[in-house]
Amino acid sequence: MARTEHAADPRGGASGPAALSGDPAAIRPQTAGGRLLHYATGLLVIALFGGALVILDRWLDRYSVEDIRAALGQVGVGQLATASAVAMVSYAVLTLYDALALRHLRRSLPFRWVAVTAFTSYAFSHSLGFASVVGASIRYRLYAPLGLTGFEVAQITLFVVTTFTIGLVVVVPIAMALDPASFAAVGVPEGMVTALGAAAVAALVAYVCAGFVLRRPVRVLRREIAFPRPGIAAAQVGLGLCDLVLAALVLYLSLPVSDTVTYLDTLVVFGLALVAGIISHVPGGLGVFDAIVLVGLSAKMPGSEIVAGLLVFRVIYYLAPLIAAGLLFGGIEAARARHRVAGLSRGAAALIGPAVPAGLAVCVFVTGAFLLLSHATPEETLPDPLHVVSLPLLEMSHFVGSVVGVLLILLSHAIQRRLHAAWVLSLPLLALGALAALLQGGAWHVAIVPGLILLALLPARGEFHRRGALLAQPFTTGWFVAVVVALGSALWLGLFSYKHVEFRDELWWEFAIHGDASRFLRASVAVGVVALAASVLHLIVEGSLGWRRPGRHSGGHGEPHGQRAADRRRQDLLG
Repeated sequence: MARTEHAADPRGGASGPAALSGDPAAIRPQTAGGRLLHYATGLLVIALFGGALVILDRWLDRYSVEDIRAALGQVGVGQLATASAVAMVSYAVLTLYDALALRHLRRSLPFRWVAVTAFTSYAFSHSLGFASVVGASIRYRLYAPLGLTGFEVAQITLFVVTTFTIGLVVVVPIAMALDPASFAAVGVPEGMVTALGAAAVAALVAYVCAGFVLRRPVRVLRREIAFPRPGIAAAQVGLGLCDLVLAALVLYLSLPVSDTVTYLDTLVVFGLALVAGIISHVPGGLGVFDAIVLVGLSAKMPGSEIVAGLLVFRVIYYLAPLIAAGLLFGGIEAARARHRVAGLSRGAAALIGPAVPAGLAVCVFVTGAFLLLSHATPEETLPDPLHVVSLPLLEMSHFVGSVVGVLLILLSHAIQRRLHAAWVLSLPLLALGALAALLQGGAWHVAIVPGLILLALLPARGEFHRRGALLAQPFTTGWFVAVVVALGSALWLGLFSYKHVEFRDELWWEFAIHGDASRFLRASVAVGVVALAASVLHLIVEGSLGWRRPGRHSGGHGEPHGQRAADRRRQDLLG
């Protein structure tokens, strides 16, 4: 689903066409009002995320982790295979978004490069969503070597977002015609459904026909933007609908088999959940998307089964493509490093190289969040309690795995900025994360994620050449929100998992094979201390550097402050 493409610039500067144009005048230092708006937006996103967690907690009040695990067991292997196949087709359709956008711009590029760019862009951007500019920056870094300008890349992004929005609009009249009752599950009155359907049809017809009238480019901010020709607009309608239909089908196939929930029910709820996730700006729609799906389908399916389906959906549609994109980057870097590259692979290496740090940064961040979430729930399989080293290993692996998770999340920001020290530290942390998962009851399904990302990160040493202090790197509002969402999700999951446990002082000092709640409490405190310590140290380092930096209140003897800030932002954008 092409839904995570427009976002604020991670450095707090310009975004969209201005940020991607490469024009020094377009990248200006942010004003005090702009910074205040960024901070207010970040706080609003965090508040919406907290509200979504409250909704999830209330609607799942009568269910437990064991109920969700039992529901996961109802999802058959055939369903998983079919859902995975549909997900692959869905990502193949997403590559056509970029191909159609290039055709609209009358630019011809080899489709294999377009497919690689589109797949990696969507795989990474789906994981972090609107809080990051990962998708747009990766698209820029991969298209720029092929001769596209920053403004052309911005037009492609706008085209992709428009196509996805058209897909959402066209679903309304189709679902209304096939099954009007599907809207009743989400509380939409029948009269409103009819009005929405009529408005959607009128908007689609007007959009396609506008190409006959708007034959000349429209000037926007001193730039000329051509309106899609009727044939291109009609293709947008088909692609947007196909994308949404396939993505909703992945979710439907991920749910346990039910006689009461139809595909159209899932499609309508899925579309509304996407809209809510986009509006919230929460990374990946985490919590918000899930809450809307839970509320929308709970009248026809138990909440535990809905949550199980959402977990399967996120693994198939989010996590698996992310790992595949990371391995793709790592494989090409390994081939280039060993000088065993033929013409095609050498071209791929030159194309992908500039985007490797940004892509691997997303992989490291998501891996850290994955480790935190996996260690927040009770273990299904535990070591033999009679073995003398079982308890110490279990306690150590749980504690170490959680600390490794938060450290990886914190390091991901420096990975994106190509810091060599961040790359060096990430390797042993990923290895420790995999080892901790294996020691904690042999959880190979958890260990495989940091293991694969470690393999992807190893060959990319040449991309991380910058020297600098890790704590001196400026944090951004979007990155801060993503960290809060990751840590908040892990904390909520742990509290939900152990809501039946009476929390008392003795739990802190309880060490037992089945003492999962105690381990969660100790690990949560450690994670909080690490995150707080990193924040305080960062503020101290930033403050000391600010006082030492010459000309901090003016341009000094060299370039003006605004020009230096613009140069730094452009350097970060280009990696």
